[in-house]
Amino acid sequence: MSRASEGDEDRQVPPGGLPEALPGALPERQGSRGGGRGDPRRWPALASPPLAALLARRRAARAGWHEEEGAGTRFAAACRESLAQGRGLAFAALAFSLGIAAYFRLPAEPQVLVVAPATLLAWAGWRLAGRRGAGALPLLVLALVLSGLLAGTARTALVAAPVIDRARSLTVSGFVEEVERTGRGVRLVLQVVSAERLAAEATPRRVRVSLRGAAPTDLPRVGEAVTLRARLAPPAPAVMPGGYDFAFRAFFDGIGASGFAFGAPRRIDLGPAPLALRAKAEVAGLRQAIAARILAALGETPAAALAIALITGDRSLIPEPVTEALRTAGLAHILAISGLHMALFAGSVFFVVRAALALSPRLVHGARIEAVAALAALLAAAFYLTISGGSIATQRAFLMIALVLAGRIFARRALTLRNVAIAVFVILAVMPEALLDPGFQMSFAAVIALVAAYEELTRRRLAREQRALPRRGLLPRATAGAMGWIWGLLLTSLIAGVATGAIGAYHFHRIAPLGPLGNLLAMPVVTLVVMPFAALSLLLLPFGLELLPLLAMGAGVDQVVAMAQWVKELTPEDGVIGAPSLAGTLAVVAAGLTACLAPRGYRRAALVPLAASVLFYAGHRQPDMLVSANGGTLALRDAAGVLRVSGRTSGFLPEVWLRAEGVGVRHHRERRIARADMRCDDTACLLRAHGPPGLGPPAAHAPPAQGRPIQDPPAQTPPIQDPPIQTPHAQGLAKRDRPGQAPPLQAPPLQGPHAQGQPETSPAAQVPGAQTSVPQVPAAQTSAAQTSVAQVPGARHAPADGPTEAGGRPGPAAQGPPALLVSLVRDSAAFEEDCRKVDIIVSALNAPPGCRARLVIDGARLAREGAVALTFGAPDIPVASRSTPAQAPSAAPSPSSAGGALAVAVRPSYGLRRPWMPK
Repeated sequence: MSRASEGDEDRQVPPGGLPEALPGALPERQGSRGGGRGDPRRWPALASPPLAALLARRRAARAGWHEEEGAGTRFAAACRESLAQGRGLAFAALAFSLGIAAYFRLPAEPQVLVVAPATLLAWAGWRLAGRRGAGALPLLVLALVLSGLLAGTARTALVAAPVIDRARSLTVSGFVEEVERTGRGVRLVLQVVSAERLAAEATPRRVRVSLRGAAPTDLPRVGEAVTLRARLAPPAPAVMPGGYDFAFRAFFDGIGASGFAFGAPRRIDLGPAPLALRAKAEVAGLRQAIAARILAALGETPAAALAIALITGDRSLIPEPVTEALRTAGLAHILAISGLHMALFAGSVFFVVRAALALSPRLVHGARIEAVAALAALLAAAFYLTISGGSIATQRAFLMIALVLAGRIFARRALTLRNVAIAVFVILAVMPEALLDPGFQMSFAAVIALVAAYEELTRRRLAREQRALPRRGLLPRATAGAMGWIWGLLLTSLIAGVATGAIGAYHFHRIAPLGPLGNLLAMPVVTLVVMPFAALSLLLLPFGLELLPLLAMGAGVDQVVAMAQWVKELTPEDGVIGAPSLAGTLAVVAAGLTACLAPRGYRRAALVPLAASVLFYAGHRQPDMLVSANGGTLALRDAAGVLRVSGRTSGFLPEVWLRAEGVGVRHHRERRIARADMRCDDTACLLRAHGPPGLGPPAAHAPPAQGRPIQDPPAQTPPIQDPPIQTPHAQGLAKRDRPGQAPPLQAPPLQGPHAQGQPETSPAAQVPGAQTSVPQVPAAQTSAAQTSVAQVPGARHAPADGPTEAGGRPGPAAQGPPALLVSLVRDSAAFEEDCRKVDIIVSALNAPPGCRARLVIDGARLAREGAVALTFGAPDIPVASRSTPAQAPSAAPSPSSAGGALAVAVRPSYGLRRPWMPK
């Protein structure tokens, strides 16, 4: 073709579009045998449209007449390029995931018979629109979202099972499905066959039972039939709004009750176990045999426990300090069998088999040894999946490695975002609830970021190598390879840490600030020593030759633990940062997805949600008060704004609350409510709940100071005498008028500048049903009143709230953050008085219908809503809330605040009614 003819062809290319006649395409034929003059036909083009468009643009640029493209045209071209790279399936998986997320946020359960036809109609509409060539994309997105909605609805309908209605002591018989050792003993999961005093339709399918005390010497094995007497209750609800919800996980696992056994289980005969359970028993037996061989080789050491976790997935033997050190050092990912383990395990098999086959020249020339090695590695990966427990991260890793190895077998590119999308579709189609699992979120966030980052880095490296001359000499190449390996290890740690940091911080309220350092030190040992010798030990285990590989693996594991403990010592507060904003976390995830999936040239759009996340994080506030789901434990702020717990600070519940507040475990003991802030008798406890520092009305709302200069309170409350009553409302609670107790304390007439006029009243008078305050005690009689209260057995009065003046008037502390008076009721006899005189009633009992407290959180409400979080704010300061109208923040003044008013916003754990929520 001449130069002139080439220029003529270029002039047929529209700006930014495809040429009318593609290079290598045959010309259009008209008037063929199959049709008339109006029946034009084209021969198929031999070149792909993306390549043809690229060549056409380059020729147009050389010709010098290429016109400037509009923004819409450039964006469309970038989208076509992104779709040509296989990212369309990634966008489809994102739309499918959004449908599942929408399902879990619906206010009511949708019907399968409604969602299924709507989904089919959306797919049919997309198909028709695709044939017409217009409007197909919106219908495709709608069909994918509805498909995710349908997947969640169908899954819930399939796994729905009876849940025990209340705590009961029952005799349960069934087959053992799981045996798990914990730090407190052994935990069994039983497939229930029968339960005493429960009808068949009310009997749970599975129950989880803990064996108290030391583990029995003869534990039942998976697949055996046992019977036991146990105290069972419904699965535990969330410990705080937005926190981990065991009831949700138990619903989708088919667990309808959990509790503890009164004694050891007894084996019985229930006939043959189900076929699936027998297969599971064989796998469990194999895992136990491997664990026993590891313990025989390494002893009962942390190295043996970690080796068992890395090979069989059983982490129950790992000491808690070792687990905590790995978490703090950013090395907890090595405990979860995921892409790293699967890649190293299957990769070791692949390279060993390929090297062995390459020793034969005949096989090298006569067979595709790489395909054979990939097939062997695929079988090894399947075996590893079987013995490792099959967690979500392991399933994702297996699907990814299977696609990579399939690419090797069929000589196709394997590690792409298309394969990540396929893994998302497969897992979520089977288990839609996995979308809310932290392991799923962090695993896929890391792999999406790594694949997208290395795709871009590879593209830039290839472009750079085309311009630069190759390096010469063995030493420069070896040096460059070593530095590249170290840089790749550090870069991988940074990318994975950034991708999963926001998600991990939201779920676990902690980060690993020194994670890159920990990974840089430990991952070479894991990559070069631990996992290769783990694969070798499994290969030699059937022959009894696993001792030396296990010793080498154990030495490597010891080095990793030592590095993790060193990094942990350098980490401030063990990385605990508190619970971040959900909106901010979602904005960070949106920014990451935009940066990874957006077309090249438009990835800077990720800065928009990233900037929004900064605003969300900056405006986030932790709750000012927390109420447990059983109504027995509180957490509230003192006058300094410090969150404190009403009961023990050790245990799962207070640890979660304090970690969400950003308190490290070493400071938990300091966060118990002080004696000066809580007063109890046999029926209830009185506490003061404050908002954060700086919240509340100005000091002018407080009564002016009168009498003697204000004295600072002592550093500690005297051990014998209680602090003085400090507010008019608190004096009314100084003593209860109940049988067996002294008559209520009578206050003398009011003294001071208000004695001649209207008696001074508390702001409680503005609240319907609230009593006016008791007149304040004069200075001359304050000590006598205090002595009377202190000498009455069981007397209870409001807790101290800072310095007081002569005469009992609140001092400057009352002019600072206002407080709400909270009553933690344990006996129904306390309702009559406390319903009239406190701001918030908290109780596991049901409050009487006429209770006039400003906010009542009783047993009936806790049964509906679970654990509750309260946020305080002044009436003119909006407080974010998910409250229903009945729970809307109240602007009524607080009876116990000195002239101020606190608005209260209530956030329940369960504001909706869905099948997995506690009944």
